[in-house]
Amino acid sequence: MYLQGPAGVAGAVKAAQMGRRAILIDKPKFDAGVLPNGLDLFFGGPTGLFSKALRDSAKNTNVAAMRAQSMDSDVIWKQITNQIVSLAMRNAEGQCRTLERYGIDYLQGGAQLLGEDDDANVAALKKFENDLDSPDDGLRSVSVSKDGSDVVVSGTKVLVCTGSKSTRLPGIPFDQSHRVFDSDTINLLGYLPRSVTISGLGIIGIEFANIFNALGVEDVNILVRGDVETSTKKLGMDLDVANELMRLLTESGVKVLEGTTVDEFSYVPPPGADDEYIKMKLNDGSTMETDLFFAATGRFPVGKNEETGLASAGVDIADRGMINIDKKTLITSTKNVYAAGDVIGAPALASTSMEQAQRAVTSMFCEGESDSALDSSHDDPLSIGVWTIPEMGYYGLTKEQAEKEGFTVVEGSVKFDACLRGRVFAPDGLLKLVVDANEGTVLGVHIIGKEAAEMVHYGMALVKGETKIFEILSTVYTAVTFHELFKEAAFDANSKLDFGVEWQEIFNVLQSECGIDFSEEFLREKFESIDEDGSGELDEQEMRALFSSMGRPVSKRVISNIMRLSDEDGNGTIDFGEFSAIFDKISCPPIE
Repeated sequence: MYLQGPAGVAGAVKAAQMGRRAILIDKPKFDAGVLPNGLDLFFGGPTGLFSKALRDSAKNTNVAAMRAQSMDSDVIWKQITNQIVSLAMRNAEGQCRTLERYGIDYLQGGAQLLGEDDDANVAALKKFENDLDSPDDGLRSVSVSKDGSDVVVSGTKVLVCTGSKSTRLPGIPFDQSHRVFDSDTINLLGYLPRSVTISGLGIIGIEFANIFNALGVEDVNILVRGDVETSTKKLGMDLDVANELMRLLTESGVKVLEGTTVDEFSYVPPPGADDEYIKMKLNDGSTMETDLFFAATGRFPVGKNEETGLASAGVDIADRGMINIDKKTLITSTKNVYAAGDVIGAPALASTSMEQAQRAVTSMFCEGESDSALDSSHDDPLSIGVWTIPEMGYYGLTKEQAEKEGFTVVEGSVKFDACLRGRVFAPDGLLKLVVDANEGTVLGVHIIGKEAAEMVHYGMALVKGETKIFEILSTVYTAVTFHELFKEAAFDANSKLDFGVEWQEIFNVLQSECGIDFSEEFLREKFESIDEDGSGELDEQEMRALFSSMGRPVSKRVISNIMRLSDEDGNGTIDFGEFSAIFDKISCPPIE
């Protein structure tokens, strides 16, 4: 039995695939979103479905050209909303077809979890006790209401995916105006605004700033309580990528006002008012007018909502409404009830919510058996996609995070015009690799630019596979693709390593015969025995003699390359520090 959203659909499908019967209970978010045939336009879709659809429409609709043809704003907005409805309808119909294909029942209505001792649950347990595999399995029931009618649905397990709601800060007149929105109600936007003010520099706020700008709204403002650097760091965003984002935003005309909040809404127009602009007094004493105010001030899990009945049914819920779960199995504090998605807290992404739901269902029915769905961890790092224009994607560590974990790192950064496709089609953007300076291993990938949210998955594979940049440099990428940027970034990182790709063949030769303990004392003794004049430096001929004296004869070509790469001052010699560093890198084990 499952409640709401893409996580609910994913969980129900997983149950059906495991040979179990599932019913999905989902209440439409908005009455306005239900078509005459009963289809909920937002069924099975993520919270951000509207923003993604609006973004796609903004990219494909030339608002400026439509205005130049003297088209009315209402007509333009109708064209845009028709595209959004079409996309949402295709998604909802696709989800319904999935349920039909797997024989999953779908009940539309509000759901409330009942306690084990509730009369309806006790009655259901008596009715179905002979159908249970074991009398100790128990039963859980949900009361479902719609249009004044109630029905009780019972099952052996319940998966709660009640999602999240937009955080509404006090002082914002959400219920007083049709021009004040949050991330839940923005789906009901019924006009093309002339100006937009967004409160908050989170992912949602950034995405909508880009979208409204792309729709031709000339006056778009983002109010940031603190500063840009602090806000983007909270999102785990690389600073250079964040700076590139801010550059592109400001160049497009979006204004980012740091240290700015609204002290007072001095006028909020009701529907049909002659003066249609919201008037605001800011914390610096200045005033601002806007046609639309969008509060992008975060979201909170829907666990404490009395309509869900979770707390009264014995589910342990944290102060902010987050359901406490076992991170491995996702079971809650009460018997036979599991949870997944936004309601269990961060990361609160559609992709991770679906994975959690599948893992929870596996936990329900595997009973200790092995299943790949249980191998993942609730705390595993995640790839992030941000649907700005151009989009962003990042996975792994930033330089700052890596250094906090004890790594010595270098960064390889390239603009999108470093590859042919970028130069011709999409020059705006940046790709960065965070690289372990000692091993050359990729620790993080951070991208802003066209197709960034797609390319980040390749970056994720590089990080998870502990890939070294030397492997990237030897990889042949298809010509005229954005993936060529990974090689260009690897070249940039390589140039900052003490021992880059140009040393790798030398190290392979020197490591071909190990067995001597190359301690500093041993190396210095051998070095000084060859350095007869006591100059502290060896020339090429002396270097060959030194390697031979250690039982490691190497060719003149290898010695020439060592001298060329190590001789930074160009005097044709190498000192002991440079020589010792080479053997530190080789790290040959001593003979047992």
